[in-house]
Amino acid sequence: MLDLPRALRAGLDQRFVLRSLEHDLERVSSDGTTKFLWKRRRGRERAGERLESVLIPDGERVTYCISTQSGCPVKCTFCATGYGGFAGNLSAAEIVDQVVQMRARTGRVPTNVVYMGMGEPLLNWDAVARSLAIVTRESQLGFGARRITVSTVGVPDRIRELGREFPQVKLALSLHGARDELRDELIPLNQKHPLGEVLAAVRDHCRTTGKKVTFEYVVLPGVNDSPADAADVARLASPIPSRINLIGFNPFSAAPYAKPSVRSLLRFRGALEAGYPGTVTIRRSRGEDIQGACGQLSLANRASTGG
Repeated sequence: MLDLPRALRAGLDQRFVLRSLEHDLERVSSDGTTKFLWKRRRGRERAGERLESVLIPDGERVTYCISTQSGCPVKCTFCATGYGGFAGNLSAAEIVDQVVQMRARTGRVPTNVVYMGMGEPLLNWDAVARSLAIVTRESQLGFGARRITVSTVGVPDRIRELGREFPQVKLALSLHGARDELRDELIPLNQKHPLGEVLAAVRDHCRTTGKKVTFEYVVLPGVNDSPADAADVARLASPIPSRINLIGFNPFSAAPYAKPSVRSLLRFRGALEAGYPGTVTIRRSRGEDIQGACGQLSLANRASTGG
């Protein structure tokens, strides 16, 4: 703003930033998926903490997958993010800035926004709630709440609060196992919030909002994909207004799991459909060649601008 006095510009530069995040790097997959690496700022200082977002094009559908934390404290055994440690919660401004900057940099207007990137959104509830208000408020970003999904491994009180405060926002529960013993192993937070408590909150959410929940289920060969597992999941999910989305495990170097074959995914889906009245889909993996697929966000691509 060269029409302002030099001293005023210098003072503004010291006190304000126009962006909460500093763009550092982006990579484009062979399937068109784009992964963005951001650095956090604190005023004029770089915080040294990083996070990732992903843009997923699919015909006319453009999905923004955004993060709510730098790293993740939950440490699910099948997710690369938790292996890298936890650096902190994002502010509402940092969550919203991912949406703003991806749109500005690509010109691709989102049709869907999913809170499924780095972190557990409901462990950063205050910032997530504020960001949802900003993204959906007509006078701000004006994005339709029905086209937003918040994913969680299960924080019961916050699931209920999400339903009360944002009844049009969709809920996705990362299930991955229908028995507490298995979920304790895969999702350590299950030891604090057991499956029964989580599902009670999900049922309350469905009653409050009148919406179905999506159960996300990462298929881990030899771990959670037996006929008995399918029967357990079908029994658990059937009484709840829901759909099930199967996700083939996306490999990363530290994980002790293998990628399931298409045949095994189809077999597990068939076993589920035999006992479950809802829709069962298989999510197509996108961005795997740039470590941008579900469960792969790990900051594996280091900063291009120092740090």
